[in-house]
Amino acid sequence: MNAFLRVADLPLSLRNQYLASLQEPQEWFLEELVRSGEVWESPGEGYAIFHADRLVEFYAKDRAKAHLLLSNLIQQRPFRKVLCKSFDRELIDAAKTLGWAMVETGFLFRKRTPVILSKIDTFQFARARAVDLSDAWITGRDFYDSKDEVEQIYRSNGLWIAFNDGQLVGSGVMIPIDGSGDVVDIGMVTRRSQRKKWFASLIVSELANVLESEGKRPICGCAESNFASKAALENAGFVSQHRLVQISVPD
Repeated sequence: MNAFLRVADLPLSLRNQYLASLQEPQEWFLEELVRSGEVWESPGEGYAIFHADRLVEFYAKDRAKAHLLLSNLIQQRPFRKVLCKSFDRELIDAAKTLGWAMVETGFLFRKRTPVILSKIDTFQFARARAVDLSDAWITGRDFYDSKDEVEQIYRSNGLWIAFNDGQLVGSGVMIPIDGSGDVVDIGMVTRRSQRKKWFASLIVSELANVLESEGKRPICGCAESNFASKAALENAGFVSQHRLVQISVPD
């Protein structure tokens, strides 16, 4: 079995095979970690991507040997934690074969059922304008990584703003996941003083409705401890059948 080598570039052919092997679309949170990750490749056999001390993506061309490749990897590039999707069966099964412990840390929503939400007459929702960026950042500091991220999402035409009675109450985002743009990760944040007032569910519902009207598929996720976001997503019709999983490597 070939050794793993650190490489500068992601092996795109192998990564396309990995993405095609998943039964559900990639998670935006993990995709962000992958983009800035450290890449290791076993030529002709598979690859791995790390973000700091965590393995965030792993693929073996020969699924039957995935646990052997994973065991080989940890000897050459030690790590203690793994983040993955519950529908990433190759990695889950390989970790189980090695006896590694798992705990669910987030909800992944890949299914939505039709719902009709009660409307608020004074609620308005529209794509963000340049003049909205500062307020979007100020009201969403616990959601966005930086003001630069807000501006980047705006430039990609994926930033939306919610107003109630003329006051900005929150924002929503659309982040395309696959190359075709047909799968779009959505998210929302509301002003602290305006939470628990139905706005989060309205924002998510509006985002999903726009995408579905364009023939696109909205997906989303939230931390397992974020009960408010989970409730808002479920109120908007989203159903979670999958999880974000953290795997711990024993000493």
